[in-house]
Amino acid sequence: MDSNFKNIRKEILQMIDEVAALDAVSECPCNELRDKILRNRFNLVVVGQFKRGKTTLINALLGTDLLPTAVIPLTSIVTVIEYGRDIEVTVFFNNGRTERILPEELAEYVTEKGNPRNEKEVAEVLIRYPSEYLKDGVRLIDTPGVGSVYQHNTEVAYEYLPRSDATVFLVSVDQPLSKAEIDFLKDVRQYADRIFFLLNKADYLSPDELEESVEFTLFTLREEAGFDSPELYTVSARLCLDGKLKGSEELLARSNMPLFEDRLRRFLIEEKGMILLRSVSNNLKRVVSEAILKTELQIKAIMAPMEEIEAKLRAFEDRLREIEMEKRDFEILLDGEKKRILTEILDPDLDEARSQLREELLPRFEEFYQKNRGLSPGRLRKELGSFIGQSVRQYYSIFRKNEDTRISIAFEKVAERLQSKINLIVDELLRYSSELFDLTFERFTAEAFWRMESSFYFKFKDEPLMIEMLGEALTSLMPRFISNRVIYKNMKKYLLEMIERQSGRIRWDFVDRLQKSQREFRWQMMERIDETTKGIRDAIKKGLDYREKGSEELDVRQREMLEELKKLQDVKERISRIMETDLQQGTA
Repeated sequence: MDSNFKNIRKEILQMIDEVAALDAVSECPCNELRDKILRNRFNLVVVGQFKRGKTTLINALLGTDLLPTAVIPLTSIVTVIEYGRDIEVTVFFNNGRTERILPEELAEYVTEKGNPRNEKEVAEVLIRYPSEYLKDGVRLIDTPGVGSVYQHNTEVAYEYLPRSDATVFLVSVDQPLSKAEIDFLKDVRQYADRIFFLLNKADYLSPDELEESVEFTLFTLREEAGFDSPELYTVSARLCLDGKLKGSEELLARSNMPLFEDRLRRFLIEEKGMILLRSVSNNLKRVVSEAILKTELQIKAIMAPMEEIEAKLRAFEDRLREIEMEKRDFEILLDGEKKRILTEILDPDLDEARSQLREELLPRFEEFYQKNRGLSPGRLRKELGSFIGQSVRQYYSIFRKNEDTRISIAFEKVAERLQSKINLIVDELLRYSSELFDLTFERFTAEAFWRMESSFYFKFKDEPLMIEMLGEALTSLMPRFISNRVIYKNMKKYLLEMIERQSGRIRWDFVDRLQKSQREFRWQMMERIDETTKGIRDAIKKGLDYREKGSEELDVRQREMLEELKKLQDVKERISRIMETDLQQGTA
């Protein structure tokens, strides 16, 4: 990774540790800022239609044959690859179960041959791999092919886009952009932060043919998909992989991949990485400014006349009563926003999902019944039940994960907006306190780091309905041509009931999670105000307590506070220098 980024990152982490060691600073904000840097990940999502070379591209970026290639499309499974000291492969299933497997067993879970129509009900696969490419937080995310013949693969590809830092969309010189790809691209523009287009298999064409292919692809991206200035690179993932495996600089140069990799690295580090460091620096500067104010308040409480301090404390308590009103207003706003997410996002999405599922499954149910109507009543009932359970489960599993992302982002936007309101309340409290005691406080806009916990696990239940259980007893006494029609009618009703019941369960799950998120966010925001109030009170109280000490002890404490104040001001100046010079240059 870029040495300048690493150096700035190291310096900021060092300053966080220095600040956390000071008496006037609460440890929690520093821990949060440290974790924000250390846990930062750059999600690089790779999408594209089947047979464009996505798997080869990912293997080429890593420089190893890690992912299996498939002759037929892969099932609707996302594979996430992140750094690990040793190779580990973990399979996550739709029922919440996880399983560690050997790398050579991967094809049995992510390919159509090894896992036809995802009969093993795999939700996601996580691979940890010791690649230098991944070492500094880059995560590669391989998605199912867009426009695949397998149902819902395109919908699965949407899941990670809202959380992506960059998206690589693969097209190839041997096939023009399909309608499915163009439709997908029209949709993803609103989700993906940055899309890089790779025109793969460039080594298949002559220079003149390649130029023609580039012009046609750019024209299609502009005119059909609506991208004003698409960033397109011609590459050969196959040559790049061969070059890295064989250590051939000549093959690497011919692949043209180093040019794209350099651009990607600059984007992730110089743009995304430096923006993160600037945000953390700004938040750290705010923490330091608050600590400076508290230290100065303590010094003021020691030196100012007692009558003056007592009068100002009474005025401070009066202001806190007004703050309590603002806290209640905040809670009303938060509850209203939660209800808005339910009524404007979740409920319409569930209505659309139910309608779409009925529209898709009823013709397929009819077709499945016609193909199997010659079976015995018991076997027919079992096959229809299996078809219904698998179809509804597959659809809702994918819907659930996509809706999880949609709801989480919606709530996080609410949290970001409302946290700004809390920051204003806290800033006003700090400003009022500083002016009350004739001090200065510099306000900084801090970024909201709050995230809604993601949980795509949903327990699917497909126990039979009473009408179906009754039907089993009755149809066993009927002639087959009659019993099968009764089974058809009952199982069709069971299908519609199943769609409704699972939709209701999903809604309950989301409502429960939103309520928990609302409580957690509310608690954190109220704690933010209470901690600030307590910090101001404690600073003044400590100063008043020291007034009762002997003059010698009081002198020692004053020197200690002045020394800490100097350290805080020094860190503040260092943060300002980084923000005004190093970080500005990094994001220029």
